Amino acid sequence: MMSLGADHVGMTSSTAPITIRRATDDDAAALERLARLDSQHLPAGPHLVALTGDRYVAAASLADGRWVADPFTVSEPIVELLRQRVVSLTGRPAPRRGVPALGLLRGLFPATPHRA
Repeated sequence: MMSLGADHVGMTSSTAPITIRRATDDDAAALERLARLDSQHLPAGPHLVALTGDRYVAAASLADGRWVADPFTVSEPIVELLRQRVVSLTGRPAPRRGVPALGLLRGLFPATPHRA
């Protein structure tokens, strides 16, 4: 069995209790760390956070529904719970993260120089 180094985190058990709550000022540093782990910028606040124990698994913006999540944790079901909670609190659907098709096409086929 391969052991994980100190900088790696094990997967979260599907039976671990999940707490979803509004973030406070005391959560700011943890949310920034979570966003960096996810290689994202922290979305505009206020935020909802999802924790298993004292571990931050995901956070979602109540302003625009964007989210960040711990990539070393099975977080898809937890993100979906956060998305549902954002919808119930704001009445607006939370956007899905992904690469917009037009942006992807621009990356694959960069503009060619115009000839005079």
